[in-house]
Amino acid sequence: MQYYERNGLLELEMATEAERMVVAQEENAIVDEQQILQQLKQAAPDAESLGMEVPPPVFRMMEGRIECYTPGKSLRASFPVKQDYSNPMHRMQGGMIAAAIDNTMGPLSLLVTGGAAVTLSMNLDYIRGIAPGKRLFVTASVISRSRTNLIMEALASDERGKMVARSTAQFQVFQMNRR
Repeated sequence: MQYYERNGLLELEMATEAERMVVAQEENAIVDEQQILQQLKQAAPDAESLGMEVPPPVFRMMEGRIECYTPGKSLRASFPVKQDYSNPMHRMQGGMIAAAIDNTMGPLSLLVTGGAAVTLSMNLDYIRGIAPGKRLFVTASVISRSRTNLIMEALASDERGKMVARSTAQFQVFQMNRR
């Protein structure tokens, strides 16, 4: 991915599908959604006994799809932009964009730490709207990690790779009960 400035806006240039597959192979990324979901469940074996659902119900409600996971580094998910998610200007409402971003960072936090995590703070910059009928792609990446704290960044873009929003977030990590 490359960034460039045009008309005062930061743009995200996405690679073609073939180029993404090459990058995925080079970075040991996993592109099979079922394999990634299995890793999510294995990352925190005690999650179910603690009442956690992986992936969470809101991820499923938003019809999220996991696209790619680079172990320990990043997770890419996508979400349909539904008419029901629209603001008065017929663009995806900002809170729904924030939910899509949080729903991508959350599973990444579980994969990276093997523990439950809660969002302590999230800063979000909206760059452009996205219309219903499109798909929102969110790539979350780990910036910094300690035993109890995780800092992540997420970039949300449309199907053409145009950046829609950018976010940074801090998570508090809770260690799962290990037997």
